[in-house]
Amino acid sequence: RTFYLQGLSRADSAAWYADIQASAGGRGNALRDQQLSRADIPIIVDSCIAFITQYGLRHEGIYRKNGAKSRIKVLMEEFRRDARNVKLRISDNFIEDVTDVLKRFFRELEDPIFTLELHPQWKEAAEISSKPHRLERYKELIHRLPRLNHKTLAALIGHLYRSVDHPLTRSLGPSRVPKASEQRGVS
Repeated sequence: RTFYLQGLSRADSAAWYADIQASAGGRGNALRDQQLSRADIPIIVDSCIAFITQYGLRHEGIYRKNGAKSRIKVLMEEFRRDARNVKLRISDNFIEDVTDVLKRFFRELEDPIFTLELHPQWKEAAEISSKPHRLERYKELIHRLPRLNHKTLAALIGHLYRSVDHPLTRSLGPSRVPKASEQRGVS
């Protein structure tokens, strides 16, 4: 959709344009402050996951290798300024930089994806010795997350599952995370 807005003068139009551009950018380091994709997750998460899935799964240790701090800083600033206009391209961006941007985004969140409010309950759940009871408690806590956190977590876990279970990733050498098919029988 296209929306046309015309002010009474060039100055009015310029002021409207500047205000719209300012409001289009990220307004902070909270999930609720981010520009969202059609899937209702932050565009930075959606874009990074799409790029890594398309180009990074063939590379060993994609989340263990570090990108260049200067390129990561520039990319983070671009996403914060206007995430909708950031286009990740393999010709312009390094896989390690994009994985570091994704990790840094989650690390810098004001309120973590699992929320500060639920943090004590997550700690208690982690101490439950019975695996079935612990998993049941985790499910309850996941359902208590705000919708945006829940959708973002689902996207991240889906991506990490695909990354670990990808045939090319597995064939490149030992992984620190066992394949999902190997985890099913483990208690």
